[in-house]
Amino acid sequence: MNRWAVAGLILLVACSTGSARPADVAEPTIGLELAHELFFGSGATAPATIDVHVLNRATTPILLRRVQLSSPGMTTYAIYPITRDFRETIQPGEVKTVSIFATAETTVRRPNEPLTLRAIVDFASAGGKVWREMVITR
Repeated sequence: MNRWAVAGLILLVACSTGSARPADVAEPTIGLELAHELFFGSGATAPATIDVHVLNRATTPILLRRVQLSSPGMTTYAIYPITRDFRETIQPGEVKTVSIFATAETTVRRPNEPLTLRAIVDFASAGGKVWREMVITR
């Protein structure tokens, strides 16, 4: 086996290790919403506050560790990709909302397409197991 094949195998194993949600933890419900209308005014950028809502459907607390936001597939405007670290404990049955302050950029005078948001959210279980969930909303 050549060294590139070994390196690829190691990378594949490293990427898949530790990313699966523990079997005893129910999948959290994640919602994304723009907290306010975007106002570009006479410029090409505007502040964008995105609220991330997480419902813990598990029977044990979970820890919200990181949120990565982007807006794939947008043609007339988009938010700059942003990553924000958190340390928010979410109790069973609790909904926790965190706000992420981002910047939107447009290439047209009056963008009117619905905003597509993708969030990659990192969690940790009470036992320390780390996993990642992804959600796309429009």
